[in-house]
Amino acid sequence: MHIPTIFDINYEGNIESYSISDKKLHHLENVLRVKNDSIVKVTNGRGLISSGIISGKMITFSETEFKQRDNLINIFIAKLQDKTRMRFLIEKLTELCVQSITIAPTANSQKNNLPSEKINSWITGAIEQSGAPFLPELSIVKKLDFDKFPHSFDISGESLENNIQFKNFAIGPEGGWSKDELASFNHISKINNFTLRSDTAALVAVSLMM
Repeated sequence: MHIPTIFDINYEGNIESYSISDKKLHHLENVLRVKNDSIVKVTNGRGLISSGIISGKMITFSETEFKQRDNLINIFIAKLQDKTRMRFLIEKLTELCVQSITIAPTANSQKNNLPSEKINSWITGAIEQSGAPFLPELSIVKKLDFDKFPHSFDISGESLENNIQFKNFAIGPEGGWSKDELASFNHISKINNFTLRSDTAALVAVSLMM
């Protein structure tokens, strides 16, 4: 059973009831078709999540728990030209509860101006749809930091089973890494013998490293 979740970064969990904003209430009633006496959750994206019964604009809580993050993956992704695929990737990385997402252009990446506000709206939507209790840290930077992300995935690398595994890793663009970029990584792993699209490679890599 799907239980709707409200994301509120300011929620601290020290109250018995919660007042829903008009915008969130409209979404619950008119999009998700949530009725009175249904179960609804509230999370602050830092592991705190409460559940209770909705009545009008109020949720009366019956349970609150604090979940510990066990997925410490920090992933770098290059910008994708297709915003629909980029949105899908951001949403799935959020659902998989990665610790952070870093985005920057690379030598062969497409030029695509995506404001952080737009990406954060995708993250919020993914949290509220999936019920994930963790908000990934989003960083949009000018270039890839090879010291922070020493491990990359590329078809030219060694089999992941035989290679050192790092929780901080980078996924290249559709055009692939340049020779200089590949030479800057300490470790390069391949997922399989076929070239995967960037969004596919990112999700497979996170799943394998979890």
